[in-house]
Amino acid sequence: MIEFLYHDSIQKEIAALERRFLRVCDGLSAFERLCEVQFHPADPRQVIAPAKLHHITQNDVWTM
Repeated sequence: MIEFLYHDSIQKEIAALERRFLRVCDGLSAFERLCEVQFHPADPRQVIAPAKLHHITQNDVWTM
């Protein structure tokens, strides 16, 4: 499972957007679920085409 950490200033931006657009948090939750499937460390499944999004490995330490 991927843990998403949001910077304090981003959380303030999300709160401001949520006052205007009620479904912002739903959209972020959907994005997090999508990333959990696409970038699962043991069993990644392609949801988004490679031409649009792909894995990047840096020094065998982290993958994004």
